[in-house]
Amino acid sequence: MNQKFGGGTGTPSLAWYCVVVIASLLTGASVVHNFFKPNLTLPPIENGADEAIQRKAQEKQ
Repeated sequence: MNQKFGGGTGTPSLAWYCVVVIASLLTGASVVHNFFKPNLTLPPIENGADEAIQRKAQEKQ
């Protein structure tokens, strides 16, 4: 099996290109998250919608 990668044209195939791009993106995201250490927790949910529903129910009475 003495065939060049990419069909012998000297250019890499689309599959290899996609693998390299995805690996680069994941590596870059890993580096950024290890450097900056972002806080990815979700804020608590406020009960504003529940209060609005209760007010409408009280107005109907």
